[in-house]
Amino acid sequence: MEIVDLSNVTQCSLPKGTSPNADEYCSLVTNTLSCGLFVNLIDFMKIFFCKFKLSVLPVYGLCNVFMLVGLFSLLHMMTKYFFFPNLVTLIEFAPMTQFGFSYLFFAPCLLMPYYTSAWPTCSVKVEKLSRLQFAKLIGDAMRHFLTGIMVLCVRGYKVEGVTLWSCIIFMMLGILYLTLVSNRKHHIHADNMESSKHLVLLELRVLAFILIFCIVLITILAVSYSTFARNKLPKKEKHGSFSDMESDDEILGSYPKQRIYSRRHIWLQTVNGNRIMRDSHVVYRFLMVPIFFVLAHFIPVISKDRYLIGWVKYINCLCFLALPVLCLFHQFDAVQFIVVAIVCWTSSLLVYISTHSMRRPDHVWLYSLLGLAMSSVAMCVLCREIENLTWQYIGLRFDLLPDLNALMYFGLGEMFSEAILIKGLQLRKMWDASFGAVMSMTTYGVFLAFPLLYYHDCYNSNSKIIATASTETCMLFMLLILTTSLLHISMSGYELRTSLFVYLMAEASVYVIFQWMTHHTSVYPLTFLHNLK
Repeated sequence: MEIVDLSNVTQCSLPKGTSPNADEYCSLVTNTLSCGLFVNLIDFMKIFFCKFKLSVLPVYGLCNVFMLVGLFSLLHMMTKYFFFPNLVTLIEFAPMTQFGFSYLFFAPCLLMPYYTSAWPTCSVKVEKLSRLQFAKLIGDAMRHFLTGIMVLCVRGYKVEGVTLWSCIIFMMLGILYLTLVSNRKHHIHADNMESSKHLVLLELRVLAFILIFCIVLITILAVSYSTFARNKLPKKEKHGSFSDMESDDEILGSYPKQRIYSRRHIWLQTVNGNRIMRDSHVVYRFLMVPIFFVLAHFIPVISKDRYLIGWVKYINCLCFLALPVLCLFHQFDAVQFIVVAIVCWTSSLLVYISTHSMRRPDHVWLYSLLGLAMSSVAMCVLCREIENLTWQYIGLRFDLLPDLNALMYFGLGEMFSEAILIKGLQLRKMWDASFGAVMSMTTYGVFLAFPLLYYHDCYNSNSKIIATASTETCMLFMLLILTTSLLHISMSGYELRTSLFVYLMAEASVYVIFQWMTHHTSVYPLTFLHNLK
């Protein structure tokens, strides 16, 4: 087995034992390519070291902490008060079981902006970036499983045996196949018969991932829909006549106008962050209310605990207008932006002329999906900034190997959001939906990792092989965690107990310690063949 080694990558760090000044830091940031690999919107290191002439690393670390606290605060508000209510509404409206809907749509709703973004996941100019992205994807899959299961263990949950075994065995098979195909060498050049053969093999493997995954998703969709249809209670027929309907009901929907409300009253209860965030700490609420007031004008929230189920006509129109602008943060080119803008702005016009501000539309879940998409794109932007800060500071401070940095410290934003969402589903007693969300995050991460690398041009003439020794170690630990979790839950009567939480925490600690020992060359990676001379 041949595994690429990233130990010789030019890292964003200065020699230990030196006392660099601001100019040396600025020169490092400017001339070292790895310092800006994951910059999305703001290059914080250039601002601090080149513009503000900062030369004290602990001060930069303190500033990093404050920026991370601010980003996590925004992410918490976006997840809990915008994304989560729309997600719950979609679960309640969908003609599917809670587990089926969460398994099919939870991960796409949360992660799709990352997969569909125009931001280059891999760059041909950066030889090692594809390995870092693969390490990030594998590390994300492990973190999503650990985070989700440990949150479920806090409040306890009893899962069906068939569901548990089916989900985890399917994930384990996906990881085994991913391990086999990711460490294969592929010689890809411009004009070469052997290169064409390797490209065909790559495409076949990608199609195998997609085909198998789609078959499983279609099966779950069919079973979930049929189960929901069998359990659905028969509706009572409504007896009425056309004389009971208003003259414009045929156009605007069958729901009556709510004349007891006023537009001003609906607007105030929609943007009143102090009332909506009343379950948060008073200090946090005081700081976030102004930001909530602004965001509430652009992100619709459809929820049963609001007037007209959260329907506000003008906010939905503004959301359609603002969504293309937010997509620019994902580096859309001119053609992509024009297409998105035409579709969104035309939809805004149609919503404006075809709906009434005092009457809820028939298909209100469509606007819940709109708010979910808007908040998901915004959350993706925040998560990328968190990853950029993490990459720059840890690389500069600890001189950690690039793939270890991506494996252990990336995905903090997604983990944070996932924990909030699963805890919220548990508080609403949507137990099956919370378990389906955990399985969805891990399964999508495993089965879409290889297609993402292929379609984002991560396999190119500079990348003969994707897997690193640390990544392979992470895969083996992930198989160990899945196997032991499956056995532990099965022997506990299919209950997720506190003992599983402690056990997973111990396994995660062993994994982190082992990877850090690998960084300090105290041990070798599990799949690394070292020749002693």
